[in-house]
Amino acid sequence: MTTTLHRPPVEADPALLARLHAGDSAAFAELYQRTVDRLTRYVAARLRDRDLVDDVVQDAFCTALAEPTRISADLIGSMLRLAARAVTAQSWSQRRYLRAAYTVYEDRTADRQPAVTADLLRRPGFRHALARLTPAQRTAVQLRYLDGYPRDHAARLMRRSVSAVTWLEREGLRRLHAAYTSRPAAAAHHQQP
Repeated sequence: MTTTLHRPPVEADPALLARLHAGDSAAFAELYQRTVDRLTRYVAARLRDRDLVDDVVQDAFCTALAEPTRISADLIGSMLRLAARAVTAQSWSQRRYLRAAYTVYEDRTADRQPAVTADLLRRPGFRHALARLTPAQRTAVQLRYLDGYPRDHAARLMRRSVSAVTWLEREGLRRLHAAYTSRPAAAAHHQQP
């Protein structure tokens, strides 16, 4: 048998609730004094960064001030819900920020070593074979093998999935290989009398 600790709702006096919903600043001051300690403890228990606690508590009170209808007769419960939303918003914004920072770092440190030598690019057969690829295959081969981008970076640049870029790259290489392997045999056939 599991037991759940449940906090009984703390009923506010109806006059205070009516003043809050009407936007009375003195009522918000009273709400702040009644709930700030409880909200600060709640937020501090959920955030790792102690420097953010006051900001997140402030966000909860700003939401209450902007949308007073979110406050119900259970003052503590209403403010705890707003604080929980503020904690969630903070964690999501931090994740987006970290993801963006990693993306910028990866873009700046991407290993872009050309995989194809310059003499291959000067060959007329290679340029002709490259021109016969579909535009998407040509872009995938160019980004991966001529520009030297990693596959995930090439996928972001092409706005496609990594598996789609892998398929385009392999099809392009297959067609290039077929063009090169058939070319010497055809050239040798034409030279013989």
